[in-house]
Amino acid sequence: MALATDKTAVITENLTDAGLDKKAIAECLKMLDEHEFSALQKFLSDYRKKLLDSVHEYNDRIDCLDYFTYTLKKSLEVK
Repeated sequence: MALATDKTAVITENLTDAGLDKKAIAECLKMLDEHEFSALQKFLSDYRKKLLDSVHEYNDRIDCLDYFTYTLKKSLEVK
């Protein structure tokens, strides 16, 4: 765990926990160092959207499995 006094380490740990790879983290740190806050905000927003799209994709798959097991169960009850 990073020390709270080491801001770079705290940011790096947070971005790692969020799933960013080392290259993306370096890019974020560079944007921070260069005060490119708008670019950083867009980068993080785009990454968040990508994660959320992934969640939706997996949710759709779960829904399909739920529907399949429901119909399977119903068809076995009829026989």
